Amino acid sequence: MVYITLKAMVILALGLAVGGCAFFGSQETPVDFWQPVLSPNGEFLAYVAKGAKSYNLFLLNLSTGQERAVVETDQDVVCPSWSPDGTKLAYMTVQEKDNWDIFTVDVATGQVFRVTADPAADVNPSWTTTGVIVFNSNRGGNWGAYAVNPDGTGLRKLSFDRPQDKG
Repeated sequence: MVYITLKAMVILALGLAVGGCAFFGSQETPVDFWQPVLSPNGEFLAYVAKGAKSYNLFLLNLSTGQERAVVETDQDVVCPSWSPDGTKLAYMTVQEKDNWDIFTVDVATGQVFRVTADPAADVNPSWTTTGVIVFNSNRGGNWGAYAVNPDGTGLRKLSFDRPQDKG
């Protein structure tokens, strides 16, 4: 079995997804309207675009064409996902060096909340219709699917550990 580091895996996955775009310091044109997600009511488009220092989270009002930054940080923000009621977005970003965690932002107020704070990588957040956030993590050394309430409580592993190939 081939083993690669978490950082290499994240860079490889993002690199394949973005085709070597400016996420990785290339001189290509910065990506705009990346990872677009439509709000549940169809009024807003949330997406990742280049901000002053990094890739940030933006909203576009589809009826007025007005754009506004929802999350502006020094670290890249990726993988936005709308809450079922359209009031919040979940996303992932690096808070500590090389440690991806899940955050939410209230789209009306801009208030950010850190949902996960684990040394493992917590990535790919997605809201369920019941308001729970499902994500991937390598907690315990193996990648799995997890669920957590948006307030950070009720963490549970949804998947099981597959037997490792000994060959």
